[in-house]
Amino acid sequence: MIRAWTVRGGQSGEREQVALSEKLAIVGWEELGDLGDCSSADDIGDLLAKAYPGEAVGTIDSWKRQLWRFITMEIGDYIVMPRKHLSVVALGVLTGPYEFRAEAPPGFRHVRRTNWVRPSVERAAIRGDLRDSMGAFLTVSELSRRDAAARVQALAKTGTDPGYMGDGEPPGSPEDLVTDVRDSGTRQLTARDLIGLWGWKRRTSDVTDLVDQHLAELGLRVDPHFGDGQLDGLVTVSAEGSTELGDGIRDQARGDDQQARPNADGPRDRDLTWRIGNLPFVQEVVTVRAGDALSRAITPMVERDFSQLPVVDHNNVLRGVVTWEGIARAQLGGRTATVANALDPHPETARVEHALFDRMDRIQRSGFTIIVDGENTVIGILTSTDLAGQLKQRIEPFILLEELERRLRRLSKRFSADELPKQIRRTVERGQHPSLGQYVFLVEDAHCWDRLQWPFEQQDISRRLATVRDYRNDLAHWAVDAPAEDAAALAATSGFLRLLKLVDHDPAV
Repeated sequence: MIRAWTVRGGQSGEREQVALSEKLAIVGWEELGDLGDCSSADDIGDLLAKAYPGEAVGTIDSWKRQLWRFITMEIGDYIVMPRKHLSVVALGVLTGPYEFRAEAPPGFRHVRRTNWVRPSVERAAIRGDLRDSMGAFLTVSELSRRDAAARVQALAKTGTDPGYMGDGEPPGSPEDLVTDVRDSGTRQLTARDLIGLWGWKRRTSDVTDLVDQHLAELGLRVDPHFGDGQLDGLVTVSAEGSTELGDGIRDQARGDDQQARPNADGPRDRDLTWRIGNLPFVQEVVTVRAGDALSRAITPMVERDFSQLPVVDHNNVLRGVVTWEGIARAQLGGRTATVANALDPHPETARVEHALFDRMDRIQRSGFTIIVDGENTVIGILTSTDLAGQLKQRIEPFILLEELERRLRRLSKRFSADELPKQIRRTVERGQHPSLGQYVFLVEDAHCWDRLQWPFEQQDISRRLATVRDYRNDLAHWAVDAPAEDAAALAATSGFLRLLKLVDHDPAV
């Protein structure tokens, strides 16, 4: 069976240079002696506890699992080493068993012989999901999901990532998630599947806080944060700090590897700014190459009414954009042969983590922004039309509910305080307006219903008002997501408002 592992070098880059030049995979733990006689992860744990007596139990637990992975990887397994300060990774094949080199400098003694078949694969050549899993905070972790091992093998042989089609199976429970992180070092899943482990379907502010709290209690961290991107976007879960479950910290300590201390005070504070990634955007982007005939860009632009097309290289890295303006300039100048003749090399771009409102004016001016990742590969496009549609979708419910509530308020003024149901009377006597939910009591009161003389069925109006009330309560817990199930409630609100307009007439203008 093909298996693949990430073995990180060191922050200084010195370890990776030695690894490549001497054909080795190397891990640190410089105060730890020979592990050759260890027959289990617990044996390694005993040695770690003696070598690092000041470390927490959870830290030792994480370290022993990483080292056990390192010494038990099989010859023929694939090794990925992300290169420090370079946009490349090294890909190799394990060729030898674990060795302890007592004569080597500290930090260079625990090694595995490795044939680095591709020492400089561009990170942009690797699809985002696999690239994110390679970026785990652990020194040693397994790449085991979304066909990762087969994809690493293909990258090592051809330099091309075949990608992954379909949805991966999520863990069955939070406890299964912890187990997966322990066994492999990381676990990828969608934000939807993550919050679904606790029974939630949408990311309201309350849900986000609760899931953050649960993750902190389990000693887990999520990158990127599950509230910052698409609901069906992938996040990577790894260990945060030691807990009662024995989960370890992110990375090895001492010297050139950074350690994160346990998070005993609950979830980390995070930036709550709305991001580009919080909005849905087109992810299946039509692109062209600079060397393509200009007609190859014009055809989809006419057919699909596009105002622009991103221009990319063989790795889908953004190189510019072609627009109708650029095409016109090329034709006027007699340069119409290729896309390169109409290329604008400096298009408007954004990343999913960029603040949304900081980018809105620029999107409106240019009409679009091309969304790229950290390697400048194209992952989506957001147009000003998309932006306007999203703003309408999110603002419309509040506008409709406000108008509906104001019309109900005006209709209720027909009644004296004594005529109102007691649930509303007390509110009015305090000089306050009834809440939207309290109007249910008004329409359910037989005397008030008779006074209203509405040409509707009482029970139907009561049901409609209850639906609108529940919708209003849901909106009070502001959600990142606007799921499809809201469409029915929004339609019910709009329909009820139309009925109210029949009995509550606005003054003639």
